[in-house]
Amino acid sequence: MKFLTLLALMCCCFPLRGQAMHLTRPRPKPLDSSVTWNDLFMMTKHAQMEDTDHETRLLPLISEVMLKQENSCCINTMILNYYLKHILHADDHVDKKYPHIHFVRSDLQRIAHILKPHCESSDYADDMHVKEFETNYKTASEHDYEKTRNKAVGETIILFHYLFESCNARM
Repeated sequence: MKFLTLLALMCCCFPLRGQAMHLTRPRPKPLDSSVTWNDLFMMTKHAQMEDTDHETRLLPLISEVMLKQENSCCINTMILNYYLKHILHADDHVDKKYPHIHFVRSDLQRIAHILKPHCESSDYADDMHVKEFETNYKTASEHDYEKTRNKAVGETIILFHYLFESCNARM
């Protein structure tokens, strides 16, 4: 009888697993590292100095209220995954152009790795903020890939701020 009660309880709670994953989400250490912030600042400052288009923004504007919502960490993690795959991936041109990118890339990969098990739902990948960023980046890249990539590198500090604000540990 105790086994059946335990089994029934587990079955009832199992569907909530995706919704309750935030309960055990850790806070990635690089988010609180002054070294990471300094490396990120040096990399993005270099990119921002080359950016002449101050009217365009690739990352969506996410309000402070939205950053406090439970799903915002995973939404920003999905954008981070896109960054790591399409913008900050290792290549000779990018590695030579931006100071400290090796360190920043490594720290961002650690953050993505730590948060991955908590943000695997396809709902996050289909979020309007993720789609808006991907659309903005792809559209701008069609006109001038290098300028768009440089702008995205310059906006990495905004994404990092979003992650810093939204990815708090959940107990």
